[in-house]
Amino acid sequence: MIKASILLLVLSLVSSPVAAQRPPLVVPDNPGLVLEVLPPGYKGLAAPALPGDTQLPRIQQMLDGAARTGDTRLSTRAQALLERIEPAKVDADVLLAKAFSAQHRHEFDLSRELLTEVLRRNPTDAGALLSRAQVNIVQGRLNNARSDCATLVLRVDAGLGTICTAALQLRLGDYSSAARLADRWLAGADASAGLQRFVLMMRGDIASRMVAADATTWYERALALDPQDVRTRLAFARHLRRVGQPREAVKVLQSAAASDTVLLQRTLAAREAGLPDAKQWAAQLARRFQLARQTGTDTELRDEAEYFLVVRQNPEQGLKLALENFRTQRDLEDEELLERAALAMHRPEALQVLRDWEKSQQIPAAQGMENRQ
Repeated sequence: MIKASILLLVLSLVSSPVAAQRPPLVVPDNPGLVLEVLPPGYKGLAAPALPGDTQLPRIQQMLDGAARTGDTRLSTRAQALLERIEPAKVDADVLLAKAFSAQHRHEFDLSRELLTEVLRRNPTDAGALLSRAQVNIVQGRLNNARSDCATLVLRVDAGLGTICTAALQLRLGDYSSAARLADRWLAGADASAGLQRFVLMMRGDIASRMVAADATTWYERALALDPQDVRTRLAFARHLRRVGQPREAVKVLQSAAASDTVLLQRTLAAREAGLPDAKQWAAQLARRFQLARQTGTDTELRDEAEYFLVVRQNPEQGLKLALENFRTQRDLEDEELLERAALAMHRPEALQVLRDWEKSQQIPAAQGMENRQ
């Protein structure tokens, strides 16, 4: 049985972390105005911590809520509580919660270090191995991910090792192998709904990239397990855009909290569908990114690069941000974004960083090309 805190970290990495919500600053003059409807249970989760108590179960609930809804206020509150825990009380579960919190902030190096410390204390912690492999995949440290997956398969937990290897093969572009591994795990799955959702969504991504007819079905099965999970909705929406169904993508994201990432995907889908909402949503994104830069707040670089490349049609700024993003995030979407930006700028030399990375990670040139088709 995987601990809740580790499961949370693994599931959060199935897609890029959702950026913070940054509505424009407005001073209301109507005391009866509803500023925002908070997620269910938010009030109870945000209550002050009790002195001398780590509040770890509640912290984990906050982090889970942040991952499911994209509401980073919950993760900010959780991080504040984590920082108050006395050093003497920092056990493996606290380290795991800190690792997820760091990953949510895109502090991937710190997240990996925390997971490594957990594994130093307990080398057979299967959840920590799977989570570290996922962090390594997001960062493009595929050689390290290979090692973690092999350790899982051969020494610790073959089931989680199968999931780990499927995720690695997906990143490598070996979609057929990834599909076989995911199908094998799903055929014998006796795990939590959350872990099943994770693998079903990964299976949907594999099928989508293989242009398989059943791709939509995989996403629908994943969404049925948790209809409000924003990570599943975003992955489903990207698939629907990929197969030329942008109106359906808008519908999938219709009731999701309007984080930057959700708003970007809505905008892109609306533009592709020729919907009038595209202009309004694009203006909201512009205000959010401008405010973030003015206040020194970190943006989700992948989202901002996509915004400049596609929405603003500014390939120069899009390429600049895509290169900056690729330094820390090297998932398939980050690779594809960099290539589109370089192509738009007619700058093939900008892809040297990608070729160098592929060589360092022992990715055959033909396989790398498959990813880019």
